[in-house]
Amino acid sequence: MAVRLWKRISKGHVRVVVFGAGGSGKSTLGKFLAGDDLDTDYRESHHLESYKLDSTTPCTILVPPGQEGLRPKTWSDLQRHIASGRSTTALHVVSWGLDEIHPLRYVDHAAYRPGMTVEEFVAAYTEAQRNEELQVIAALAKHLGNAPNHLSLVTVVTKQDLWWPSRTNVRSHYTSGEYAKHVADLRSHVGDQKFTHQIWSASLVRKNLRDGEHTTLVPVAAGYDDAIRNWHVGRLVELIQAEVDHAGE
Repeated sequence: MAVRLWKRISKGHVRVVVFGAGGSGKSTLGKFLAGDDLDTDYRESHHLESYKLDSTTPCTILVPPGQEGLRPKTWSDLQRHIASGRSTTALHVVSWGLDEIHPLRYVDHAAYRPGMTVEEFVAAYTEAQRNEELQVIAALAKHLGNAPNHLSLVTVVTKQDLWWPSRTNVRSHYTSGEYAKHVADLRSHVGDQKFTHQIWSASLVRKNLRDGEHTTLVPVAAGYDDAIRNWHVGRLVELIQAEVDHAGE
């Protein structure tokens, strides 16, 4: 399905820039859209990934590493892609804070406090990671506000299979909560007529969230089946397809 998506593109060189915290699923999304095999084991990326897509028009997805210490080397260049008008489509990958923690043990993470249960750690960890998501979107508002062309932002909420029972809270957070406020700031910087934002969620790889010792932190939600996953994945592909088609006009 993903390969057919890109074959339909017939105009323009489309550059899709992907931002997001480390472990949120950026590389997985890039591989998925390129039709590559998906890894079930997390591999931390330390360099800019470029996915050449098989289409009648050259089309590239640029995925920088999300670790905070690695961002200055690559994010500034990609932000300039948008600020200069070379890219008009950006994907912000978030996960309700359920970012990969591997290879760390959860007890070695900065969010852990002595005596915490796994559940208490997960609550503290995901809150900290959601705050990092806010920092990313705030930085985008700061650096992309002068984009000369129309800017299309798609927020992709991954790990749907893990947070599915909390989907009402997740939807509220990203559509009307703190995250939405930062998107509104970005809109005000770019200009309402030059900015569009869409949001969609999916599970690209269905698996438990585990730490470096394979301790299960968050299991795949009971009742989250293939029908739910396939419908959301299909709609995500359609959404991104429409954005890329428009960018290539």
